[in-house]
Amino acid sequence: MQEPLARIDVPIPAPVLHEAAEWLLRFREGELDARERAAWQRWLSSNDLHRRAWQRAERLTGLLDDVPGAVGSAPLQQARRTRQGRRAALAAIMGMMIGAPLARLAWQRDPWQHLVADGSTGIGERRALRLADGSELQLNTDTRIALTFNEQRRQVQLLRGEVLLQEATDDRVPARPLLLQLRNAHLSALGARFAVRMWDDHARVAVEQGAVRIQLGDGGNVTQLVSAGQQAVFNATGISAVTALQRNSLAWVQGVLHAEAMPLGELLSELARYRSGVVRCDPEIAGLLVSGVFQLDDTDTVLALLQAGFPLRVRYRSRLWVMVDPA
Repeated sequence: MQEPLARIDVPIPAPVLHEAAEWLLRFREGELDARERAAWQRWLSSNDLHRRAWQRAERLTGLLDDVPGAVGSAPLQQARRTRQGRRAALAAIMGMMIGAPLARLAWQRDPWQHLVADGSTGIGERRALRLADGSELQLNTDTRIALTFNEQRRQVQLLRGEVLLQEATDDRVPARPLLLQLRNAHLSALGARFAVRMWDDHARVAVEQGAVRIQLGDGGNVTQLVSAGQQAVFNATGISAVTALQRNSLAWVQGVLHAEAMPLGELLSELARYRSGVVRCDPEIAGLLVSGVFQLDDTDTVLALLQAGFPLRVRYRSRLWVMVDPA
């Protein structure tokens, strides 16, 4: 007699897990009306992957209540009030659905940053702040900062994301320095208007007015002055050569993306910063060069314009999963 074949489950794609987490969070936030429950039932029954993802969500939902203290409750409480709080809750649920080690990382990183943050934005959101000294700070999408203003110093700590800082003259005598602190460097503003963007392993400073001094480490000897009309990239170990300021480095402040012969894959990666979910580009067309000015507040329209003007096809697998393929 032939042995029965072992069942091999197809891995559940991350976008499907994200959809299940979204539904789970909606159930936890309050009662769904009849229309919403019908939509959930249609989603659940439309695909076996949806059913498996929901079963996993139900098995793990109890873990969310077991996360200790304020860290465990804060994201769900804030999900009822803020977009970024809701994103933190989704990240936590997603982490548990993917695996316990990732769940611990999600709780250790995201809620800690939220608890210490003095300003933050959700995905696709931009925000302007006026600091106590009159300096102006603009936060780009998915950004978090912490502030330290006292008798000795004025400091903005960039925890994640991208900011633009317009320095105001300090009325204290002697004047306090204005510092932008990153993980492995700090930047001193010298009458400056400048932007800083953080990636996982490096950062970029782009100076529009005045000058900024980069200093690596804690009081280290590696420094670089970046003046108006210049930009530089740096990490924990070094600073790149200073180059001319690129238009797109500051374009987000006006809510646009400037593409000048930008590879399609890079452009889509930039757009993905401003929308929830996943944007995938077929490698066959990732090198297609695109030029234009695109509005960041309406990424669906940008995708439609790309489809109309280039030999590509945009497919929405779901609200959170977009595929860009050759036409």
